[in-house]
Amino acid sequence: MTYCSISRCNKKIECSDYNLCLIHLKELNSTSFPSTIQLKSPQNLMTHLIEIPRGTSEFTSTEQKFLKDWVKQNAQGLRVDAIYDIFLPQTIVTNYKSYRAGVEARGNFRSLSLPEGNERLLYHGTDHDCAVIYAAVIKSLCKSNNCAGCGILMNSFNISKVGINKQGRTFQRLGQGLYFTPFSSKAHFYGHRGAKPHPNESGRTCRMMFMAKVVLGNTWQPNRVDQNCRSPPSGFDSTWGRKGACPHGGAVLNYEEYAVY
Repeated sequence: MTYCSISRCNKKIECSDYNLCLIHLKELNSTSFPSTIQLKSPQNLMTHLIEIPRGTSEFTSTEQKFLKDWVKQNAQGLRVDAIYDIFLPQTIVTNYKSYRAGVEARGNFRSLSLPEGNERLLYHGTDHDCAVIYAAVIKSLCKSNNCAGCGILMNSFNISKVGINKQGRTFQRLGQGLYFTPFSSKAHFYGHRGAKPHPNESGRTCRMMFMAKVVLGNTWQPNRVDQNCRSPPSGFDSTWGRKGACPHGGAVLNYEEYAVY
């Protein structure tokens, strides 16, 4: 991307972390930033959501990736209703970049023609109290302590929230980590309890899902379940649950997943 990601702004990007020009970068921690939805955390840090217009190349490419990554044939009438760019507070972005650089320094993944830190774009489905399609109209989200969606938007992924599974299940195949998957259909399942009625279509529900950059580094590949695992073995940065591995109760993983701690 050459120009600022803000619609109708033709200025060149000055910050690749956000794809913003200098003017909009300065507004990022204020209410004057031209976002669709704004959230201020208890720490007074601002997160902005900008709805990507349908019909743009960014919307189309993201939608196509989501549908391509839907590999479980268990849904009818599947579609993407809305996509948002998430602009997290600078402190969160800085911490993430620092961690990624540290993982890269240990693993030299670029020398293997991999992204820095073996970073991948993965899916995370979660429960949420907000109805984000309504929120685009009222310009706010609930910020409830019980809303996992708002918590992630304000604070990114928080390891202290691990194990709080709104599906009513306590089983954690790869241990007490944050779970991600390359398959949108797998992540979709974990947003089941957060499904909200569609504002314009009776009988239809909507769910929230995140497409997130995840630093995987050197992945550990276990062969069995370890629900108490809180970190991979020394020398590894994440855990890779492979398809067909980690049997539990006679069932193995049908679709791969990753856990970071």
